[in-house]
Amino acid sequence: MDIRRKRLKILVDVWGQLLDNKKISSREDIISILKREYERNGTEPFRGVAKPQDLYEKDLITLYLVGVYGLGIADEARDIIDKFLEPEKLYEKASEILINTNDPEATRKEIINLFNRSPDSSILSKIFRVEILKHYFGFVTEDRMSRLLINMLKAFPEEEATVRRLSKFYIAYKVGLAILNNEIRDWTTKEIYKQAIAVELKGIKGIPDDDYIAKILSSIFGVKKEKYMNILRMSIREA
Repeated sequence: MDIRRKRLKILVDVWGQLLDNKKISSREDIISILKREYERNGTEPFRGVAKPQDLYEKDLITLYLVGVYGLGIADEARDIIDKFLEPEKLYEKASEILINTNDPEATRKEIINLFNRSPDSSILSKIFRVEILKHYFGFVTEDRMSRLLINMLKAFPEEEATVRRLSKFYIAYKVGLAILNNEIRDWTTKEIYKQAIAVELKGIKGIPDDDYIAKILSSIFGVKKEKYMNILRMSIREA
């Protein structure tokens, strides 16, 4: 079973437990169930290169999306969502605002009102996480992430470092996905593809090196080194 399907199965199983368990009283209860099920299955939630301390709390976004889009249980799970997953609903609403905006100043005000404060790096990262997870699990087919990042920078230019970091993650994700799907088979094609995505981002500086891409291939897609050792220069040095 590939790692995406494994993660999806874990989250579906967690939803089954939540709907059967009448003793859930907090977000912490849900996080504990998530952590237990991931550990029992010998894997981790979707993450980038770093392993943040709040990794399982961040995975509540994934749980929310799987419930709403994967299982279609928004009505059945309404009590759980409304009581415990309200922040995740806000992150998704903010992502849609950013994707569909044509007015950075109005968007800035709308999102500040949504969170009752100017979003920091943590909030912006979770907003982006909503969209990349929708794409990762196949809940959307259109790639709207570049539009989200461009509009995020326009609305919150003071968070340029955050947007640059997210852009680096996005490019590595896209390159990794292309390698996984055999659309990239050599180093030159990888470089052209990487630069094309950077152009699509309209000058946001955040281009990953091969070391970073290799880590994303491993953590997000569960790809073995043999799959990319002839594509990434880092792998050639290690071989």
